Amino acid sequence: MLFLLQGSPLQARQDKSYYMAAIIAAGIAVLAILVNLIIQAAKRNSSSGRDANKTTTPSIINRVAAIYELSLPEKDFLLKICRKKKIPNLEVNLRNEQFGELFFSEQYHDLKENADISEDELQNNLALLFSIHQKVDNSLRSLSNLTSTSNFPEGGTVQYYSDNKEQFPLQILSVQKDGLWLSIPRDVLNNEVRPPELSKINLFYQTKTNTAYLASVRVLRYQKTTDSGEMVVNHCNNLQRYQRRQYKRIAINRTCRFSSVKVTTGGSGENAKITYTPLENQYQGTLLELSVGGCSILTTMNIKPNQYIHLYLSVNGLDEDQITGIIVNTDVSPETDRYVLHILFLKVSKKTRNRIFTKVYDYV
Repeated sequence: MLFLLQGSPLQARQDKSYYMAAIIAAGIAVLAILVNLIIQAAKRNSSSGRDANKTTTPSIINRVAAIYELSLPEKDFLLKICRKKKIPNLEVNLRNEQFGELFFSEQYHDLKENADISEDELQNNLALLFSIHQKVDNSLRSLSNLTSTSNFPEGGTVQYYSDNKEQFPLQILSVQKDGLWLSIPRDVLNNEVRPPELSKINLFYQTKTNTAYLASVRVLRYQKTTDSGEMVVNHCNNLQRYQRRQYKRIAINRTCRFSSVKVTTGGSGENAKITYTPLENQYQGTLLELSVGGCSILTTMNIKPNQYIHLYLSVNGLDEDQITGIIVNTDVSPETDRYVLHILFLKVSKKTRNRIFTKVYDYV
């Protein structure tokens, strides 16, 4: 009989062989797991492509409702559309921004062209459609992550805010290696507003899903390769994600009127009722920005924040819309002796909300 003494050369050789075998076995196991994960991922990607063409079912709608936190009326409305039109898998396809834009645009125009529903039903359906659109946009916005101005799309728009807090929309004419070629800023009278060469300016860019980014850039030069000329700024490779507002907002240049508001209350507790009554005197202003949640107007009047205001404007350029809001901030423009009132909407009719959504999403 052979006895092994502790610490003997033979035992050491056997221990090394044991550990080596264990390491090899563990490596094989890890490799097998990795191979299996790769195979499963490939299967998921392959099935995802097939699933995109699958017709949306009630079970898919339930998952979509959970993902985007849809209300029961919104879920039922979406299910009704999918049953009628055999829409491809919304759970997969709504992640694609282009598919979403086309889908919502088509549903909007179908509703507007439907002569078999009443005006009230039309406005209710439009309100549901826009509410779903907004929730999908907000979800996609949380996934958006641009890092450089070199990724801005040609033909898009950026907003330039001057030192006087005036806003100028600039078109992205070209994206070059050395920077962005932008249209030259112009004021409401179409006069050129040129930031000095080599000065730093801030640009805001907003995606279709309402994610906003701040870019700090330097004005490199002005050139005239087109009749209108261009302002060239360098690229910014460290964009700051800028949470602006819940609702998508657009630049707009349209005259409006406004008046003060008398606020009265009646009742108490659950029966309390607030009444907003616009006063008779009206004043002129220019609508600069617009969203479902609020707007900005330019005026010669310096009105302090926390004042109630009643607006008379035309969202579609045809019909008059009336909105009651409150001024949340007032910016001063010393050079032009004008003021920008930033207004939060408090009372907006369903029809006006739908008109604003139509304008914001450019459904014409």
